[in-house]
Amino acid sequence: MNNPTNQVRIKNVTYLGKIFKSNKSKVLGHDGAYSIPLEDGRSFWTFGDTLLGPELKEYDPKKELIDVWLASNWASNNIEMIANTGCFTNTRNGEELLTTNPIYIEKKGKADKIISTALAPNRGKRYRPIWPMDGIMINKKLYIFYIFVDCGFFDISKKEQQLDINLYGVGLAKSNYPYVTFKRIKPSVYPCPPKDLSNYCEYPYIWWNCESDGKNDSIPAFGTAVLNNPINGYVYIYGSKVEKKNHELIHGVYLSRVQIDGIEDISKYEYYSNDGWSKAPENLKILFDGNANELSVSFNSYLEKYITIYSYAGKTDSKGFVSEGAVEEIHLRVSDNPEGPWSDPITIYKPKKSCPLDICYAGKEHPEFSENDGKIIYFTFVSHQRYWPELAQIEFK
Repeated sequence: MNNPTNQVRIKNVTYLGKIFKSNKSKVLGHDGAYSIPLEDGRSFWTFGDTLLGPELKEYDPKKELIDVWLASNWASNNIEMIANTGCFTNTRNGEELLTTNPIYIEKKGKADKIISTALAPNRGKRYRPIWPMDGIMINKKLYIFYIFVDCGFFDISKKEQQLDINLYGVGLAKSNYPYVTFKRIKPSVYPCPPKDLSNYCEYPYIWWNCESDGKNDSIPAFGTAVLNNPINGYVYIYGSKVEKKNHELIHGVYLSRVQIDGIEDISKYEYYSNDGWSKAPENLKILFDGNANELSVSFNSYLEKYITIYSYAGKTDSKGFVSEGAVEEIHLRVSDNPEGPWSDPITIYKPKKSCPLDICYAGKEHPEFSENDGKIIYFTFVSHQRYWPELAQIEFK
């Protein structure tokens, strides 16, 4: 596929606005925003770092960096940040997400973590959260993949954008109805232990050890996208990782699958390699690159194609500095098959930054809200400054 515009023609893209600002759980903002359709018609949404408190007092995203504001005396005493949250929405109408009242999983009247960690949240100058990714509902059980992360705090003295996020593992959690309590699942076969012994307490829950020694031998973070509908009895699970290519760091996408009844057994997973499907995550075939860690993959009936939507991550140099234009575009690719080959990217949207140092990221589709067999679809992204999922609509020709 060298000319995807011959297969995908976009009539218009419409920005709709921020979602979930109207809530009763003291949520003041969050990122991530995966949505998982439930059998009863609702959707369950997962989020990463979540701000809780009474208000964003005197915060102006155009004039002050949110990280600087969070370090102020007032915010330090009144704003709490927790590593992950989740909520339910009770609509399958995309535009109604602008006014719906989300129902968060709560504790004592405010949103609460859905997945707990054994790690202390901070270690020296490092922050170590669990961030939930995509998931799927199977046999009335809700499964969510999540990542173990070690990252540096924001440094206002640095003028350049630098990536300082070390993703060192993936886990899997499940919940039974009414889907408000999640249990982390221990893998049936363990990967090698973390090299950093301070992360060893999470070892019993690590499904894939994603650490890298810089030789492109790390395992992708599977679970960054999951196809909602199994294919021939298989659940298809996408993963991404950072690797070197031509002396630059890129994000690449890879694929695994597992039969429905084997989703809780890591030994049952298969991986798409350069030699076809394999039982070991080795010699994996890269599907495409340029994506940020988060993405979506779905089958679009109107286009009769699989589509992926993601924030463009660009390339970074060996020191982790991003290339110009990165994370300022949202891309779409298409394929006839879940494993590809995938088309060249189409730029579908360029989010507006609130200030020069703002980063817009976390682009992904929410296919359960599509209309007219996929002629109209919805996607979200997050501005680090505004810090809410922002909704946009695409109409294909």
